[in-house]
Amino acid sequence: MDKIPNLNNQSVASELSITVSEKESAPEIKKNRIIRILYLVGGTLSLILAILGIVVPGLPVTPFALLSAFLYAKSSPKLYNWLINNKILGPRIKNYQRRKGITRKGKIGVLIFMSIMVLFSSFVIMGAGTIRWVILSLGLIGCIVVIFFVPNAREER
Repeated sequence: MDKIPNLNNQSVASELSITVSEKESAPEIKKNRIIRILYLVGGTLSLILAILGIVVPGLPVTPFALLSAFLYAKSSPKLYNWLINNKILGPRIKNYQRRKGITRKGKIGVLIFMSIMVLFSSFVIMGAGTIRWVILSLGLIGCIVVIFFVPNAREER
């Protein structure tokens, strides 16, 4: 057994590098063509909803972008990589993956902003009618998704 030399109480930093094969880190692609097409269609629909959520108040962006990333990971590595590296939606997805959720503070901020925008849109901008109820319904669905389906992450210090 080798003895470690005395370093006069100096701390030594060491770096650990782990190599993971590409096969182990790649998302699992479904082999059945019909299932892959269904995942692709679902991913595209959720991406469209995420993009709409950028401009439509009350429609959540991050949950739909995450769903799109999940579905693209199952169907097309090319589309998954494109989405992850997208300058608008990519950072949201990467942050969620890194933290394994959205912080409680982030959820509260999202819910407050979404509620203000939904109420403003439905009562100030829109007159009475069907569109008001559609906006309120989408806002309610967005709040339910954020509260119950988006996991809580630990806050970084």
